[in-house]
Amino acid sequence: MTATVRRNPATDLSEAGPRGTVSVADYIVQQLLSDSISVVYGVHGANVEDLYDAAVRLPGMTPVVAKHEFAAGAMADGAARITGRPAAVMTTSGGGALNVVAALAESYDSRVPVLAIIGTAPSALVGRGAFQDMLSPPDTIDVAAVMSAVTGSCCVVTSAEEVPAALATALATLDRSLPAAILLPKDVQASVMPESGRLVHVETGHDNQGFVIPDLDRLAGELCAEVAGSAGRVAIWAGDEASVADLREPVDRLADALGATVVASPGGRDILCGGHGCAGVTGVMGHPSARRALERSSVCLVVGCRMSITDRAGLDDVLTGRRVIHLGAHAPRYRDVDHLPCGDLGAALGYLTERVSAILDHPPGRSSGEIDVLPVPPTATPGPTMRTVVETVGAALAPGTTVFADAGNAGAAAIHHLPWGHGRFVVALGMGGMGYALAAGVGNAIRTAIAGTDERTVVIAGDGSFFMHGMEIHTAIEFDASVTFVILNNDAHGMCITRERQFFPSTPSINRFRPTDIAAGLAAMFAGLTVAHPAHLTELREAAADLLSQPGPNCLVVDVDPDEIPPFAPLIPKGSP
Repeated sequence: MTATVRRNPATDLSEAGPRGTVSVADYIVQQLLSDSISVVYGVHGANVEDLYDAAVRLPGMTPVVAKHEFAAGAMADGAARITGRPAAVMTTSGGGALNVVAALAESYDSRVPVLAIIGTAPSALVGRGAFQDMLSPPDTIDVAAVMSAVTGSCCVVTSAEEVPAALATALATLDRSLPAAILLPKDVQASVMPESGRLVHVETGHDNQGFVIPDLDRLAGELCAEVAGSAGRVAIWAGDEASVADLREPVDRLADALGATVVASPGGRDILCGGHGCAGVTGVMGHPSARRALERSSVCLVVGCRMSITDRAGLDDVLTGRRVIHLGAHAPRYRDVDHLPCGDLGAALGYLTERVSAILDHPPGRSSGEIDVLPVPPTATPGPTMRTVVETVGAALAPGTTVFADAGNAGAAAIHHLPWGHGRFVVALGMGGMGYALAAGVGNAIRTAIAGTDERTVVIAGDGSFFMHGMEIHTAIEFDASVTFVILNNDAHGMCITRERQFFPSTPSINRFRPTDIAAGLAAMFAGLTVAHPAHLTELREAAADLLSQPGPNCLVVDVDPDEIPPFAPLIPKGSP
C-alpha cells in the first residue's frame, strides 16, 4: 500500500523572488504551509538563514527562535502531540544540527511526526574544509548517518531538482508517525526552483487504511463471549496513541458497552476521566488499583499503547497467560499479544462499539472501585510536598487545560496525583530527557498564542529540568504565551538521590546541590514576569489560583524536600504505611 498522496495546491509562487523566480527556500516553506504546518521552531544560523528568510516573508507562517535546538525540537514534538498533526524544526549545521538529535530520538521512540530541516555547508565547499562541514565522511562526521539513526527517513539534497522528491519522502514518513530529516546545503536553498517542481507520490509500504472489518467483527464476538461468561471481565488499557487522537469519549463508550474497567499508561493518562469504571495509571509511577483491575480481567484490550517497560513495569506476571489483544498503528513491545494493525483508531473503536452493542442486549455495569495511590513515606521537612503542590495546582486547573510533566520526581508526582479529566496530559518517557516538558509546553503555548485561542498550558518540572532548558521561558515571554511553569525546587536531582540512597547507601551523594533561589533569579532576569514563591500551603493555594487565571506567562516556584520519596514503586521502602 502507499502513503497518503500529498499534492502541491494551486498556490501562486510567481512573485516569491526577484523577476518572478521562486527559490528552493520559498518553495519548501510554501509546501509546509500548504501541509498545515504554520509554525516552525528552531534556531537561526548561517546555513539555514535562507529558509528563515522565506518563513518570515510568507504570510501565515511563523518562525519561532528558541534558545537551544533540543528545545526547538521538543517544542515541535509537543505541538505535534497535542494537535495530532506534523510539526517542523529548522536548525543550522554543526552543533545546531547535533543538538536536535536528542529531541528527534524522543520523537522517534514515541512515534511523533516531526520534520527536521537542517542547513548544511555550501556544496562547493563540502570536503574542502568548510566550516561545520558534515557531509564528507570519514574526514568529517557523517550527519546523514546520525540523522538516519533517529528518524524514519533522511534525505540529502544536492540540487533544486531533488527537492520535491525529498519533501514527498519526508511527508510520507510523517504519515507513518515518524520524524523525518532533510539535509539542505545553503547554496541549494538559495537556488531557483524549477517551474515544473511538484510534490511526487512516494511508495512507502505503509497501509493507511483504518482497520480490517473481519478482524474487528471477530474481536467483537470474542469480547462479548467473555462478558457473557460467568467470570468474564474486560479491561481496556489505553496509551499514547489514544491520547494523541483524543479518544477519551470513544474509549468510554466502548467501556460502557462492555462493562469494562479502563486503565491507562502514563502517556495515555488523559484518557481517564476518573471515578466510575476507571482504575488509574499502570507502570512504576502508577496506581495499585490499575494492577488489580488487570488481575480481575479475563481479557485485556490494549488501545494504542506500545506496552513498553514504562507502561507495563510490574505487570508481566499479570499479563502472562492472559488473553491480550492490541489495537493500534504500531506493534506492541511485548510478546504473546494478538496485534490488530489499525491506522484510524477512533474509527475502529466506533465500529467495535457498534458491533458490541448490537450483540449484547443488556451491557453489564462498570465497576466503580477507588483509584489507589502508592503508600509513600511522609517527608520530615515542613512545608508543601510534591503531592500537595500537584494536587493544589490541579484543583485550580480550568477545564481543558493542557499539562506537560517532565521526567523524574516531578513527573511521577504529576502522573500519580493530578486530578482526572482536566484536559490533555503529556509526559515524554520514550527517552525520558530532562527539560523536555519545559520546551514542549512552551511550544504548545506559542502555538495557541499564534492561533489566537490563548488556551493555558501548564508545565510541571523539577529544578534539574529547569537548569537544562528553563531559559525557554524567555521564548514564551517573546510570544506572550499563556503558560504557567510550576518548578519543584529541591536543589537536587531528586530521583537520583532516592536511587543513591537505596542502591548505593555507602557512597556519598553527588546529586545534592547548593541552594538556588530560582524565583528571585527569574524575577530579576525578566521584568514583568509574575513569579510566585509560596512557603506555605495557604500561600500556594492563593498563588496557584492567581497565576492560572492571569494572561501571559508566569512561574510558580515551590521549595520541596530533596529526600522526599516520589510515588515510584521500586523506590518505596517495603512496609511503608
